[in-house]
Amino acid sequence: MAWSKGKIIENIESLVRSKFTNPKEAFDYYDGDGDGKLTKDDFKKLLKEAKVSAIIRGLVAEFMIQSFDEDGDGTVSWDEFQVAIDETELRQIKSS
Repeated sequence: MAWSKGKIIENIESLVRSKFTNPKEAFDYYDGDGDGKLTKDDFKKLLKEAKVSAIIRGLVAEFMIQSFDEDGDGTVSWDEFQVAIDETELRQIKSS
């Protein structure tokens, strides 16, 4: 299977829609230590559950952090995650 950005996003959207009632619930679930930030390992867990190939999981997790980490702390906060959601179809189920 060829992995594209679109396919990865599609898999993540499908996972979130099937397992959670809203993106905040998903964020809290993958926030492994409950500190309000997603780390590379947190993203790798999400990607694993979204059935993204193990071969590219680490690279995709790193790309996601680089893409969404606005404050440069190496993690993605809920506010930063919400910006990422706005670029997907998940914005339609975003909690208020």
